[in-house]
Amino acid sequence: MLTHEDKRRHARRTLSVEFRAGGMDGLGSLELSGADLSAGGAFLVSDLLLEPGETLSLEFEIAGRPGPVQAQARVAWVRRFPAPEEPAGMGIEFVRLGKDERAALDAWVHSAG
Repeated sequence: MLTHEDKRRHARRTLSVEFRAGGMDGLGSLELSGADLSAGGAFLVSDLLLEPGETLSLEFEIAGRPGPVQAQARVAWVRRFPAPEEPAGMGIEFVRLGKDERAALDAWVHSAG
């Protein structure tokens, strides 16, 4: 059986990033922590879980980039009942991320030493 790691198309960087999330309708706001990040998506640590397929608007900052990165995302999978060493949260996929933002994010992930 393939794991989430086996299905990934982008390199990931484990880190702590604060995400500001909102509904695609512009209503509501939520602050989430990211446990890892790639040019294709992120894992968001949260006890408040959306359903797979739901969409949200995200804003976050990465070191070395002026201003926040803005993206539209879709919940790809949810970890509702984590193992003791894992946090609850959601795997999200960026469905709309500017070409320059994606390139900067990919370069940032690969710059990890």
